[in-house]
Amino acid sequence: MASPPAPSERLRRALTHGGVVERYRAKVSIANTNECWFWTGAVSGRGHGRFWVEDGFVIIAHRFGYALAHGVEALPPTLAHGCDEPLCQNPSPGHLSPSTNERNRAEWAWRRHTPGSPLRDARGSRERATQLRNAARAGGDVEHVAQLGLLPVDRGQHPLW
Repeated sequence: MASPPAPSERLRRALTHGGVVERYRAKVSIANTNECWFWTGAVSGRGHGRFWVEDGFVIIAHRFGYALAHGVEALPPTLAHGCDEPLCQNPSPGHLSPSTNERNRAEWAWRRHTPGSPLRDARGSRERATQLRNAARAGGDVEHVAQLGLLPVDRGQHPLW
């Protein structure tokens, strides 16, 4: 019995399959091309989008989007969200950038304590992501929903990075 193709090969195949790409794009809400593009599909426990590419193959949605924009060869082991929104699918620098696991965790820990950071949301990453996803799906005010879980000291603070 033949073994299943490697994940990179499955991803490469999916990126050339119009139906898969169309299904991915249908789950991305773009209100402004320079801002976060919100995932409107399934959400993981850590607040990242989950995308079922094919039977038995699920990928973090922003990894699929980054590979779609930049190619499988450009996909690093770790992608960092400079915007600190796990649902963000915008493949532009400042939103998604190659990183290392160590650097990504260190930046998360530092920014988790920075006033105004989405990482300080009292709802937790999954609940925040679920509420943002629902607002994006409904065409609602995503910015308002983003502010709801922040403490008063964090509301209206501009990012420091």
